[in-house]
Amino acid sequence: MKNCKQCSQSFEITDKDREFYNKMDVPEPTWCPDCREMRRMAWCNEMMLYPNKCQLCGKRVISQLNSKDPRPVYCVDCWWSDKWTSNAYAQDLDLNRSIFDQLHELELKVPHCCVSTDISNENSEYTHHAGQERNCYMLFHATFAENCYYGYGVKKALNCVDVHYCHDSELCYECVDVKKCYKLAWSQDCTNCADSYFLQDCTDCKNCFGCVGLKNKRYYINNKPYTEEDYEKFLAQFNVNTYSGTQKLKKLATDFFLKMPKKALRMINCEDSFGDHLFNAHDAMYCFDCSDMEHSKYCSQMQLGVKYCYDIYQYGVEAELCYEGAMIGTNAYNIRFCYLCLWQVSDLTYCIDCYTSKNCFGCFGLQRSKFCILNKQYSESEYKDLEKKIIEKMKADGEWGEFLPIKYSQSAYNETTAQLWYPKTKEEVLKNGWQWQDDLPGTYGQETLKEIPDNINDVPDTIINEVIACESCKKNYKIIEQELKFYKKQGYPLPHQCFQCRRIARMDIRNRRDIYDRKCGKCTIDIKTTYSPDRPEKIYCEQCYLKEVY
Repeated sequence: MKNCKQCSQSFEITDKDREFYNKMDVPEPTWCPDCREMRRMAWCNEMMLYPNKCQLCGKRVISQLNSKDPRPVYCVDCWWSDKWTSNAYAQDLDLNRSIFDQLHELELKVPHCCVSTDISNENSEYTHHAGQERNCYMLFHATFAENCYYGYGVKKALNCVDVHYCHDSELCYECVDVKKCYKLAWSQDCTNCADSYFLQDCTDCKNCFGCVGLKNKRYYINNKPYTEEDYEKFLAQFNVNTYSGTQKLKKLATDFFLKMPKKALRMINCEDSFGDHLFNAHDAMYCFDCSDMEHSKYCSQMQLGVKYCYDIYQYGVEAELCYEGAMIGTNAYNIRFCYLCLWQVSDLTYCIDCYTSKNCFGCFGLQRSKFCILNKQYSESEYKDLEKKIIEKMKADGEWGEFLPIKYSQSAYNETTAQLWYPKTKEEVLKNGWQWQDDLPGTYGQETLKEIPDNINDVPDTIINEVIACESCKKNYKIIEQELKFYKKQGYPLPHQCFQCRRIARMDIRNRRDIYDRKCGKCTIDIKTTYSPDRPEKIYCEQCYLKEVY
């Protein structure tokens, strides 16, 4: 057992782990798995966006960097254009200084893309970490989405609003972890369901309300069959068009859900693996929200062809031999200690925001490059010689094997995903020598509308001109025109919270990535689960859950 250099907690390194570290030619980690993930997430500003201006063309943009940040910002079109080159900012390597310090100095000079998207997006400027989007707004980590608003982890979706991990679906609202669903609302962990409200863990269900674990059912309420007429009468008495009605339905469903058992972990088609929301995996340990992976460990949100990856947060899509990184993937091979390196990348070490590049060390913002150090071009032999010297220097300084320092992150700790998963106070952050942002985006006290109409049918079109105060955090928010059209067409009431609070509420529906030892509530065998022992739900092992629910 080792003690974490950051939090002092003990953690285990197995012989199998050591085989992987030897394969990657890296030392054993000095931080525990949780602290390592926190450090990676502290580089990921996924949703805090500010108004800014492109310093090349002058266009007003929305940016992950605020206007007070000294880093230059380019709009998406300019950043991906041939009007400039990141190699023009190349620095000479100084082997007497920390490579982290030199990379930080480089990163302060090279232009940053305002948001992480590409030029394939159409009418979707207010998106981040998104591609192939059309008419989307406030969409994050999304691909191939159209007419979608306020979502995270959206893939191949059409006309979906306020969703979290929504794939191959249409007309879904306030859904979490749904696939191939149509006109589904306020539901979680569902596949191929339609025209239903408040479902959990259902498959191939239609016209159902408040059900758990059902398959191939129609006109069910709280897992009991109803006639079509009685089902419609039940819904009519609550009036889904109203906020008050949906809140009553939510309470009915929530109360019923507490009576039903929960599966300890969600793993499907997994062999010799362990994690939650893990699908099609072989030899994947402590992996969460991942699919189609093998021989990997301590990964989260990695999909579609992941092999021999440890400690990676986000992406995948044919990623192999990657270690300690964030936003890595789309044909990535042998990537070590990098952030946001995508699209045919290989043999990169300590690189940031690099694309279609290989054999680079300590670079920022490169495209189609190789044999570069601090963005400076070298011959292959020069590069290999300097790479060895840099690693020797880093080993002597105790830097080799550590991820990019949090103090040099492009964003303050409370702007990043780390604050959501590993929340800290301002005092704790500053004590560690990290950054804190006091002026987060948003306004307060500017509301022009004091009371939201309860019924969507009573909402005037002019409400898009009003400023509303969030009932949870009091931050101001607005209803956009496309969003209002969606609510009116689907018959859903207006939200009473701002987007950030709605997103956090959806995250809170999902379990944290903590593992607890418990006993199955049915057969009492020892189980591991993401449900903490002090929670009220009944937790069953896989076998007991299937017998009880299906």
